[in-house]
Amino acid sequence: VADICMQANRILKDYALVGMKVTYHDPAKNLKENLKLIEKEFKDLEGRKLNEKLSAELAEIKQSWNTIKPEFEKTPDKSKMHDLLKQIEKYTLRCYSVAEDLAEDSHVEGEHYVVLVAQLGMESQRLAAEYIAHAWGVEDPLYEGEIKQIISDVERIIKELSDADDKLVSKEIKERLKDVEKKFISFGIMATSTSGRFMPSSAEKMASSLFEIIDAILEKEQELVEGNVSHFMPIADEKTAGEIFRVTTGIVHAQGGIKS
Repeated sequence: VADICMQANRILKDYALVGMKVTYHDPAKNLKENLKLIEKEFKDLEGRKLNEKLSAELAEIKQSWNTIKPEFEKTPDKSKMHDLLKQIEKYTLRCYSVAEDLAEDSHVEGEHYVVLVAQLGMESQRLAAEYIAHAWGVEDPLYEGEIKQIISDVERIIKELSDADDKLVSKEIKERLKDVEKKFISFGIMATSTSGRFMPSSAEKMASSLFEIIDAILEKEQELVEGNVSHFMPIADEKTAGEIFRVTTGIVHAQGGIKS
């Protein structure tokens, strides 16, 4: 589920890049691939064993996605971009709420932190999408506030991860998060520059670099939490919790790592 939240923001970013006719990293190809990937992930989720409440929540975010998806299958239209930004922002909030419900229901210690790391990956794409839309000429009087809010959210997430017990978020991960925070702040400075000079290709490069670092951190955090499940839980409970763990975050690496 956390991956679906993130992919929605990647698709939004690529939609804007295609609209601006930016070819760096082939956003047109990535957009089509990620649309298919979300469909595959929803299909995979349908086969999971979850309680009625969680199943209903998953059905809700799938239905919501299906109402947004058709716009991303059309030729990018600048006049639609502002509404898409707001729709994906609202969708992402609900999507991560479901991911947190799944994490809580799993009763796996530390799974909440896996969701938080995944959320950092999403924020890198959201920041890029906001900036690229701005560079495209999409008017939003709240733009600067949106960028500041993203950086504030990132700082809050990193603080929570950094304050966590070392057995749930390792010292190595905490050190890597310092670099992530610096890169986000640099990106935010570029995004709020008043020079009037826009660099969408540079924004995509920065977002991809951030994403690769976060991907590596996410893999480490998943290994740490999965290890805690195996070490501390009886086998029957481990199987139950592990099933929900895979629904919440396991699909993030189903394709052999998150692609940038």
